[in-house]
Amino acid sequence: MRLDPMDKSETGEPLSPGEQRLWRAFLGWSERATGAVAKGLAAAGVSVPEFEILARLDAAPHGRLGQLALGEDLGWSASRLSHQLTRMSTRGLLAREAAGTGRAVEVILTPQGTDLLRAAQRLHADAVREGFLAGLGEEGRRVLGEVFERG
Repeated sequence: MRLDPMDKSETGEPLSPGEQRLWRAFLGWSERATGAVAKGLAAAGVSVPEFEILARLDAAPHGRLGQLALGEDLGWSASRLSHQLTRMSTRGLLAREAAGTGRAVEVILTPQGTDLLRAAQRLHADAVREGFLAGLGEEGRRVLGEVFERG
């Protein structure tokens, strides 16, 4: 039973022309913003996935996170995370250590990873401001913040 006549989420109806325009505009805007961020990070020698991992480790107590918690936070499969961590470990950006009993592993930010993150953070901030925040204005930022926080 639908309570809101404007809610078409369970009707199976195609998007209206207005809904389709809004969706396409969002996709284009999102792709431009994420592309600008990826380009900015690439200039620092780091990919978006690497940056996300380094930033989460940097924010964690003592630069350490359980691998399972990191994967859950990123929304990644165990396999994807393991492969990414192996590549980053090979580059010296992080280390992995057994944590307690069983197969638990902690991921640890290295000094080299911290240095790369610091260099990338400046470029990341510039790219976010230019590619994402620039045209929004204060009201646009407030509205988008509310929308994104609702999920």
